[in-house]
Amino acid sequence: MKVAFVNENNDTIIPFGKYAYFGTDTLGFYANVIEHTSDSTYGRQITIDRDQNTLFDLVIFDNGPEPFNEGLTRVLRNGKMGYANKFGQIVIPCEYGFAKWFENGKAEVTHNAKEYFDQDNHKRVVSDEWFVVDKEGVKMKTVHHN
Repeated sequence: MKVAFVNENNDTIIPFGKYAYFGTDTLGFYANVIEHTSDSTYGRQITIDRDQNTLFDLVIFDNGPEPFNEGLTRVLRNGKMGYANKFGQIVIPCEYGFAKWFENGKAEVTHNAKEYFDQDNHKRVVSDEWFVVDKEGVKMKTVHHN
């Protein structure tokens, strides 16, 4: 479904045609949209600002944009993961091969992620080099998984 955004005066700020709806019906600080590439093709799932600048690519969870956890959500830039806040600002740079959700103010991240699908067709991520970061992206400790 194609989407457009209007301001409080009903002036169109983003016209129909370029984006498809992806869960954002109000463009506060940013909007989650799908790039519309042709009449029948949809492209990347991204976040844009009011000037249609791409802020980052979305991490998808259960067929939609990943929810916020402890005030942050995982995002992608150039194939690397980082974290953004509710204002659409990347607060921990997208430099990780994989990043997990924040829990109790900490998240496990790795630069060298390997993805595979298990026998039940669930995506799994493994790495020999996990470490923990805080909400400012400061490395706290190395984690060893057995």
